Amino acid sequence: MMRTKAFCIAAMLLCVFCGSTLAGTIPAAVSCRTEGLGYADTNRSDGSKLSVRRTSNGNKSWIKFDLGALEVGRLATATLTIVSIEAEGANESFSVSFVNDDCRENIGWAEKEITWNNAPGNDTTSLANLDPTKTTLLANVSSPDPILVGQAFVIDALPALQSDNDGIVQFVLHNSSALMNFGTHDHSNAAYQPFITYTEIPLGAKNPVPGNKARVETTLSKLSWTNPDPNDGVSPITCTVYFGTDPNLPQMDSVALDPGESSVDLTAFPGFLPLVDDRQYFWQVDCVDPSMDPGQGLIAGVMWSFFTDNNDAPTVNAGPNQAVWLGKSGTAGQEVVQLSGTAKDDGLPEPATLILLWEQTAGPTVVITPTDQKDATVTITTRGTYEFKLTADDTAKKASDTVRIVVGDNPCDASHLDTGAAYPAADVNQDCIVDLDDFATLIAANWLRCTDTLTHCEK
Repeated sequence: MMRTKAFCIAAMLLCVFCGSTLAGTIPAAVSCRTEGLGYADTNRSDGSKLSVRRTSNGNKSWIKFDLGALEVGRLATATLTIVSIEAEGANESFSVSFVNDDCRENIGWAEKEITWNNAPGNDTTSLANLDPTKTTLLANVSSPDPILVGQAFVIDALPALQSDNDGIVQFVLHNSSALMNFGTHDHSNAAYQPFITYTEIPLGAKNPVPGNKARVETTLSKLSWTNPDPNDGVSPITCTVYFGTDPNLPQMDSVALDPGESSVDLTAFPGFLPLVDDRQYFWQVDCVDPSMDPGQGLIAGVMWSFFTDNNDAPTVNAGPNQAVWLGKSGTAGQEVVQLSGTAKDDGLPEPATLILLWEQTAGPTVVITPTDQKDATVTITTRGTYEFKLTADDTAKKASDTVRIVVGDNPCDASHLDTGAAYPAADVNQDCIVDLDDFATLIAANWLRCTDTLTHCEK
């Protein structure tokens, strides 16, 4: 470990003064084994071993790393090292996977809390496998020779770190052909503890916006980044920005910026405007540190890229307007109304997310169940006109549509509420039929009644 730390410090010095690659190690923050049959809700931490086995009761082990301020976009290499603490026979194998960054289930697990049933990304029904929608396989590791105590296994972990957005990376050891035990993060012998080793690309311009390999809309107007610190801590860095559709500098347009600038409008590259949808663009920022000796002050940048992929707003339909009446479905004094919406999206921005929300916008207050699905129900007990809105949100753009629900006391009442048409004057009782009942109300009940208060209708 001392040799690794010394190498890391030396590499950092080289990086500052001549642009060499930076290297480092990250120890595991926490780890624990889990056990399936008979112990699915039991924490199996014992502070010494990470067990893996797809037979018997089944064992899988989780290892979590805190990446801190590590800039994963600058990584050149990253490996996970785990060490066997028990000898095993020849021709043994196991698998190493990582928990996908968008799997947020129990991400804050602690050594004394994790179990088979709450471990992130676990397939609790399988002694060997994980949930393929929440985890990604890194490697199937095999050893043709007998495994020795202290034998290290080094796995390429770069995909796991490159996909990280929150500084937390979780690995899972699973699917071994026999019981295998590896050192924990707090093993008494530090040489057996798991760790990540990484190297970074030279420290020039960093933190590109848009991010490397990002998907953006053709309305993008500016590129920005963070300049490196000058060697003397004072002199402003000067940048030259290259931009184009071919990742070769001679084929790209370039512009030299004023000292200290760390952004550029795309109007500086008119030969590539307007941006075209469904195309990859490349850019690079070379920096010059004027405080360094001539010939050593140039810090060549990394070739970044982005894809243009215009995000369309979702399409949403809240369903057809409805006219119903209380008791229509057979229960007096109420009606359960179905809200049936539809929503579609183009899958952008990535990762694809479509959030639905039903809301009431008019009428006496009712409860919508559920509010986050295309299909919902409302139970209405009061006559009136109701309106409900369905909104679809892809996290960048939203679209909404409304549906009108008219509820009458009976079919006749609902019909006139729906159309807004007046009742015929002869339909005295407003039952939608002009009949003898209306005649009796309008005429018969007052037949020959005199309203002449002067002559009392005498002729």
